[in-house]
Amino acid sequence: MNAPKDRARIVAIGTHIPSRRISNVERAPAFKIDPTFLENKIGVLERSIKDESEAASDLCVKAFHDLTEKTPIDLGSIKLACVVTQNPDRRVPHTAAIVHQKLGLEKSCATFDISQGCAGYTHGLAITTALLETLAPGKALLFTCDPYSTIVDPNDKGTALIFGDAASVSVLSKDEPGYALIDSDFGTAPNSYECLIHDGQRLNMDGRQVFSHAAREVPQSIQRVLERNGLSTREVDRFLLHPGSKYIIDFLRGALGLDATKVPFEIERYGNTVSSSIPILLKENLRRNRDARVVLSGFGVGFSWGTNLIELQP
Repeated sequence: MNAPKDRARIVAIGTHIPSRRISNVERAPAFKIDPTFLENKIGVLERSIKDESEAASDLCVKAFHDLTEKTPIDLGSIKLACVVTQNPDRRVPHTAAIVHQKLGLEKSCATFDISQGCAGYTHGLAITTALLETLAPGKALLFTCDPYSTIVDPNDKGTALIFGDAASVSVLSKDEPGYALIDSDFGTAPNSYECLIHDGQRLNMDGRQVFSHAAREVPQSIQRVLERNGLSTREVDRFLLHPGSKYIIDFLRGALGLDATKVPFEIERYGNTVSSSIPILLKENLRRNRDARVVLSGFGVGFSWGTNLIELQP
């Protein structure tokens, strides 16, 4: 393990949530969904939707601009740029190369994409942390962006009221205080990939299967990480779990025996933003609380999951 001074840390997060909204309250009657179910089970009252002309790289650049409004960044210090997305601008090249050009990053900056969904941030954090800790001094940018408005059928009851568009960028540095990655747990349920799949025309989701996998695997994944580090749930300040729906978050909160204040659910006004959901929550946590110890857990497409234990370090 690296000495504390050599550990990569999350030092700042920028986000972009498009201002355009589609009301689920107005659309729900068409699917014969009543307001109580919409609010208490799905938990999404309106969804953020990007402009049709925007691609994933455009949303990533807007998240970067949100970041630099508050945290000036020396572009020459960026040694690594990673984009987590399953909705890239093009099949070739990778979206990170397009973001690299739009931001004017330097020749010495490595770029690559990670094809992951709702567990994408947890995977991306582990990979970029490991790479940055092997590189010369510098920073890494970890982007997330999955504009599902391009693949969801607006008339599909199973997906039309859940997903929103957004992007995020996390800055990782070895030279500043922030959240360091302490431990991770990853996995993929055998014979499960068809539970959430794009068939070339639209996104199809077997909600019952997704819930079943999440209910079984996520609590076990979190407990494995805590046990390896000699921790109980009482010794973790916040659990930022991928907010697939209010129903699944309420179930996981109960399964882990956690108080509601420890497991925020804040997507009512923009929806499930896939790989961006956890960094959006983490940004708010950085702004409001700066908790000393946090667990992140993402799950979904694959069916895959990833859990990170992070701690605030000077």
